[in-house]
Amino acid sequence: MMSKAFIFHANEKYFDIIYTAILSIRQYSNLPIYVYLINSNKKIDISGVTIIKWNLNLENSNNNYIQDGNNFYINRGSSEIYNILIQKPLVTKHALENFADVVAYIDSDSIATPYVENIFNYYDESKSYPYFGEGIYDYLHYNGRGGAMDPNDLSTTLEQPVSELFKLNQYNRVGKRYRQTGYFITGKNSIEFLEEWYWMLNHPTILKNPSYYAPYHEETILNPLLWDRNFYNGLPLVYLNGTLETINEVYNNLDFTGISREIRPWLKIPANKEELLFFHGEKRIEIRNKMITKIKQLYETRTI
Repeated sequence: MMSKAFIFHANEKYFDIIYTAILSIRQYSNLPIYVYLINSNKKIDISGVTIIKWNLNLENSNNNYIQDGNNFYINRGSSEIYNILIQKPLVTKHALENFADVVAYIDSDSIATPYVENIFNYYDESKSYPYFGEGIYDYLHYNGRGGAMDPNDLSTTLEQPVSELFKLNQYNRVGKRYRQTGYFITGKNSIEFLEEWYWMLNHPTILKNPSYYAPYHEETILNPLLWDRNFYNGLPLVYLNGTLETINEVYNNLDFTGISREIRPWLKIPANKEELLFFHGEKRIEIRNKMITKIKQLYETRTI
């Protein structure tokens, strides 16, 4: 049993994306990495990397992804994508029970920076819940739904249906940060929390209409659970949405001010350079490889 490790989970479509994510981590960390690969026997020949074939009954729909030029995005309305993403608490539980005392879950389409291991410094192992990453926004919207104009009336939020279903108090969210599930860290004391989260994700009512109850999938279910329990500790903003050009922009033209701040929609810079652990969202392999090289060059010249 290791003391700490990184974990990923995805289907085979993301295999090359995960491979480059691991290459980026290996520039700065030798910690073990466990990849839960759904319904695939592929292997990764990188030291310290273990692939676990994760069997899951899927329909293999052609409607799971939206192409955007050479890049692509998940179709949030796909029930199959929902079934894939809700494996997060289950694979995390498996990793804690079999491989490491503390694990850090990493989004597949990530490119690591030299500070990647800092993620382990933020976690209190005595806590009974994971530490999830700070989100960019505190109220999300989807297909004309979401948001709230008045903190005393949260009936319009995306989280209202699931809060009502499970009788969770989402009003505890006021003044607190929304948590995203692309990056989180957790230990053995949180296994019961992971089990409850997974149980909620598989509630029959939600499975019948996931796009209504969980438009942001496992994240929409997670946040009301955290708020209801008054579980507010978590990771700072540890990622930045962007690609190769974003790396140049951040390290050449932007200052880390000690306070996270929005640069433009969906682009928010962490408070300190040591908190910027990942660039997120790019899926084109040739660009991802260039991002790895660029960050390494900046690191070697002490630019970052």
